[in-house]
Amino acid sequence: MTKFVYSQKSTKFKVVTSSIINIFEPDKSNFLLEEIDLMSFCSDYKIHAQNSGSPEMIAQIIGKCAAMSLLEEVNTSPKPGLVDRLTNGAHKDMNLLTFYCSAQALEPFFIRMAEQGIKEYKDLEQCFRNIREIGIEAEASMYAATGGVNTHKGLIFSLGILCASVGSCYASGKIISVDQIMLQEQQMVRRILMEELDRLNKKTECFARESHGENLYKKMGVTGVRGEAIDGYRTVREIGLPVMIEGMKQKKDFNQIKLQTLMTFMNKTEDTNVLSRTNMQTLLETQKIAEEYLQEGGAYAVNGISRLIELDKYFTEKNISHGGCADLLAISIFLVSMIQIAQS
Repeated sequence: MTKFVYSQKSTKFKVVTSSIINIFEPDKSNFLLEEIDLMSFCSDYKIHAQNSGSPEMIAQIIGKCAAMSLLEEVNTSPKPGLVDRLTNGAHKDMNLLTFYCSAQALEPFFIRMAEQGIKEYKDLEQCFRNIREIGIEAEASMYAATGGVNTHKGLIFSLGILCASVGSCYASGKIISVDQIMLQEQQMVRRILMEELDRLNKKTECFARESHGENLYKKMGVTGVRGEAIDGYRTVREIGLPVMIEGMKQKKDFNQIKLQTLMTFMNKTEDTNVLSRTNMQTLLETQKIAEEYLQEGGAYAVNGISRLIELDKYFTEKNISHGGCADLLAISIFLVSMIQIAQS
């Protein structure tokens, strides 16, 4: 398992993964955190998958890739309004270390969800019920690891489903492709989640115990994370993945690829996190900002990174955080990693 060690004496936070060592200097003006090498990570696990086709090994690979995707997302820098290697963005209650601790805590649960996909591939709706129970445990572990901070609640749901979906593809002998992963995912969740949204739609009041997403659905009709799952993560398939894959084909820097993908999500999606923290007018404004940024060349432009640093300051001042888009980025990274490993 990934291990995290913090030494007060050296004031350096070390992240030890299966393939790299990253070092974070608390002094934000001098960070030494190296970019995670996702392709090397995938290459290493492709070898493991080929050498051992056991269900246990496959589940380990899937779950570790999910946790790795969380680290890849938070290390993407600079991200306007979001926690990254440079700033905490608009978040006063979390930082890079919080996300690392969360990713470490969640890894074993992603593995268990992948195991459920392998075991319950003949009854995918029952698989979904099982992984939701595991998700409740995962959420409690996340809060324990972060001191009560919600870093990855939405991704416990989405990556949990996708881990199980990939596991079911393996167990049923299906080709592991984005289309097939989503076909399995649709069979797993669509009917159950549509019934849940229908029940929510019939409620006339909003309650404190309901999530921000549920209240937004009743107030504004925004389906949020459930809607993404019901639609087979269409936003990821049609918006994010094409940008990410094209950047990889052109051999662009992977950090820039992720930033370009994130800003494309910001331009095209209704982020429930922005709506819950601000309002629809602010969401529309940030979508326009992202559109103009992309028209100027985006993360691949000469001034692309410096422009994002400026936007980070602006978003932070306005309390704007596209947390939903960050989740979509992590999902995109996970799917790319799965396809990289599946390719012979």
